[in-house]
Amino acid sequence: MKKTIYQVGAVVILSAFLAACNTDTDEPTTTNAAKEEPTETEEVQNEEEQETNETSETSEADESSSAQQEETTESSEETKAEQEDKSDTTTLTYISNGQPFEEKVVTSKSDEMNYTIQHLENYTLTSEEPGVDSLLNNADETTSMQIEVVKKEDVTFDQLKESAKETISAIAPENTKDLDLASTLTERKEILNIVGYEALLEDEKVVKVVIERENLFVTLTIYDNVQADLTDAFLQMGLTIQ
Repeated sequence: MKKTIYQVGAVVILSAFLAACNTDTDEPTTTNAAKEEPTETEEVQNEEEQETNETSETSEADESSSAQQEETTESSEETKAEQEDKSDTTTLTYISNGQPFEEKVVTSKSDEMNYTIQHLENYTLTSEEPGVDSLLNNADETTSMQIEVVKKEDVTFDQLKESAKETISAIAPENTKDLDLASTLTERKEILNIVGYEALLEDEKVVKVVIERENLFVTLTIYDNVQADLTDAFLQMGLTIQ
């Protein structure tokens, strides 16, 4: 009987021990599952890494945009430089002693009056007196052109025309003529009106030309001689005044 009791007791004790062992074995499984869940610190680190990546991508995009803007600016500067080069190579065609000539011109601005003029490279624009400039031929001081530019509200075209005609008549009363400048109005639409008069004194000649543009009047006084025959050259330069 005691043996039976001992056997039963042993079975009970063994069952209790096995139950305890099973409980210890399950606990680590729960712990491992808990470890697999991200902690708050890990979540913060992940968010910081994501923000860093986004900032880096934004910075790269900004750098790319800046590079594109620089390329556009450089392209614009190159285009502007090309245009300036083209303007520097502008030419002017004129007739002298029956022969056509084509030469490069440069642009000058009047120091005294608000206008610009394109003239041949070997000519110089200077201020002679208030309201009067001179375009000098560096190769021949006997040929030159006086330039007077006035606003339309200060005078009329007819007044300038009569003044020019009287001046020419006073220089050579018996040897004057009107210039035929009708083709200028056809070829240059920016010129609204133009008249010209010439006085001849032996081998020298004086020419007066009055030009009307949209916003101003120009009076040219050309001093030329038969040998040089640069009247048309001076006239073509004078027509560029604006």
